[in-house]
Amino acid sequence: MSSVPRNPWIELLEVSCTQVPTHCLDIIIDQAGSDSPVLPSVLSVEPALPWHSLFTGLPEAGVDELAPLLVRVDLTQPLQRQWLVGLVQMLEGRAQLLVLASLWPFQTLAEHLGRCLEASNGGYLGLLRYYDPRLFPLLFSHVLEAEQQQPWLRPAVFWSWLDHDGLPRRLLGSPDTLEWPEDFTPVELSDSQLETLCCASDAMAAMESLAAALPCEWSTEQSFQACYAGMLDASQAGLLLTPQREAYTRDKLLNFCATHPSEDRK
Repeated sequence: MSSVPRNPWIELLEVSCTQVPTHCLDIIIDQAGSDSPVLPSVLSVEPALPWHSLFTGLPEAGVDELAPLLVRVDLTQPLQRQWLVGLVQMLEGRAQLLVLASLWPFQTLAEHLGRCLEASNGGYLGLLRYYDPRLFPLLFSHVLEAEQQQPWLRPAVFWSWLDHDGLPRRLLGSPDTLEWPEDFTPVELSDSQLETLCCASDAMAAMESLAAALPCEWSTEQSFQACYAGMLDASQAGLLLTPQREAYTRDKLLNFCATHPSEDRK
């Protein structure tokens, strides 16, 4: 049998698992970003991979081909580990995988993470795409208050994802209980929190439209963080229209470059 290709991210995850200790990883796969559904690949693995559609019980439940899938991979099973390596390689460059290590029973974890997909704003429920690895870290750095973060921190020993440069990132959880209380309620997001979250999509668009203003030596992650900071400031300045917001961000980028010569930014 041919050897399994090395993957630095999975090897780092395996080292983290040995420190827990656990030999399983839970993978959230965003199928919406794929050309074809990933579920058939999940079903093809032996021994069978435990899986669950996080859209179960939600109005979106009927679109299985777009549903985020939670899959538990036993790293001691060579074929399951090989499947995970192949999945990471297949999705390289696409922001579709969010990983956690959890000591919760799989079904308990699956039902809980499914409930976390709903968020409320002004009394209206909506879908919170926390499973997008481009958005997930922003929830903890800019959007959610400490108490609001607990539904994601308490089931997890750690979370992991790849940033815009494809480098592994990790967020430690706080697994102080094996189950979440039955009186779970969706997180309530303020208008300000929603605006902060929406600045991420504005920043990703600005990375293309303002490419000429971004220092060529910056990585993709640096460029995103700079554009995101610019969009946050634009919101604070009360700018709502895209041309205004991008012009504001561009001016901030040019001012930064003017006051920080290239040799100072390396």
